[in-house]
Amino acid sequence: MVTEAKILANRRNAQKSTGPRTLKGKAIVSQNAAKHGLTAANNIISAENQADFELYRAQFLAELNPDSPMESMLAERIVNLSWRLKRLYKIQNQTIDALSTPDTSSPLAKLTQSMLSRLRDQSRPAPSDSDQASPERSRRDLTLGRLAIKDFSNTRVLERLLMYERRIENSLYKTFLEYQRLKLIKNLNPGPQNQ
Repeated sequence: MVTEAKILANRRNAQKSTGPRTLKGKAIVSQNAAKHGLTAANNIISAENQADFELYRAQFLAELNPDSPMESMLAERIVNLSWRLKRLYKIQNQTIDALSTPDTSSPLAKLTQSMLSRLRDQSRPAPSDSDQASPERSRRDLTLGRLAIKDFSNTRVLERLLMYERRIENSLYKTFLEYQRLKLIKNLNPGPQNQ
């Protein structure tokens, strides 16, 4: 049973913990729930470049050439879904690389590697380059892949990514078909504004 003193102590402690107060702190905390970015409300996640997205968006909109508000809304949706699909491919590749590359950044992994290298040095000649993972591969940024693995708790990661891929593709194709249908109807039935 909770005593009155404990309740009062909890209330005093709660007053001390009011969260971030600076704009920078609030911006950081606002990303706490961000995981892999496949269902993100924002088009750009921290691992991506805003300028790359703007160029991608401009090229898509130039090709789609929307004429009405409905076409513009569908064209924006096509851009966002295709960008997300592009992100998903990057996540899948990084996840496969992260799963196949040992994580040597943890203290335990460094200790294990050090002990193994000492044992190897004592017992046999140094291994050839083909025996070791390429340094270039281990240096590559696998942030998105490691985030996906962590988010999915190391269980059926690739299967879950494939599920997201199917969902995004399905939504993209439906949106694109609706966009094409609107364009076709507009071309078949030109209104007074098109004459």
